[in-house]
Amino acid sequence: MGGIFAEKVNNISHSSMKVLKAISSKWPASAVEVAEELGDNGNAKRLSAKYLYHFKKLHGMELIQLKKAGNTYIAWPTDIEKLRVIHELVRG
Repeated sequence: MGGIFAEKVNNISHSSMKVLKAISSKWPASAVEVAEELGDNGNAKRLSAKYLYHFKKLHGMELIQLKKAGNTYIAWPTDIEKLRVIHELVRG
């Protein structure tokens, strides 16, 4: 499993890698929160569109999970989702 993750990570751009690291360090995260974490300032709508591109790219590679809440997309690492499912199974 670690090999597949490493292979996926090796195939992403530098910008997407920075977004993935920001999501992994502070989750759940919206596109605007990731922009703030990376020091990107500006119009919230523009930032949201810019980072949503990376969110969808990472989601397509199964590196993050996405959920839409109102007009905002929330992202968290896929590994965390796997732990949540295991926790629910163990808890019964």
